[in-house]
Amino acid sequence: MALQTGDVINSKDAMVTATINGRVIPLIECTDFEAKIEKNKEDVQVLGTHWKHHKVTSIEGTGTLEGYLISSMWLKYALPYINGGAELYFNITVDIEDKSSRTGKQTVQLTDVSLDDIPIADISADDSVLDWKSDLTFEGVQLINEFNDIH
Repeated sequence: MALQTGDVINSKDAMVTATINGRVIPLIECTDFEAKIEKNKEDVQVLGTHWKHHKVTSIEGTGTLEGYLISSMWLKYALPYINGGAELYFNITVDIEDKSSRTGKQTVQLTDVSLDDIPIADISADDSVLDWKSDLTFEGVQLINEFNDIH
């Protein structure tokens, strides 16, 4: 069986939401989002082989969030930490569903997300729009709903 063109998922058919202090916020300003698990591997040398082996010893959740700067939300939520309070940790939920694909819908939730950068201003005299980008880390992931197996 070959891959059918219609089953390839359009990257625009996704929705990203943040849950901050119990409030679910659709990130309508989001233009790019990436999340991945990075493995830390230690080298393992073994007698009797020329191969260098590897042992996974830890994992790290990393990613980026990018979008238009259309609100003061991120600065507002960062101010308590900036002023000596607690750091903001929140959840991100990503729903991916291309209605023209047989793959169905996948929902993934990232927990304990922390942004590396907080947007304040990035303005220019050139023709442009206000946007921002931040690297992020997360400390948990759940597969809430998985794609259909079309193999």
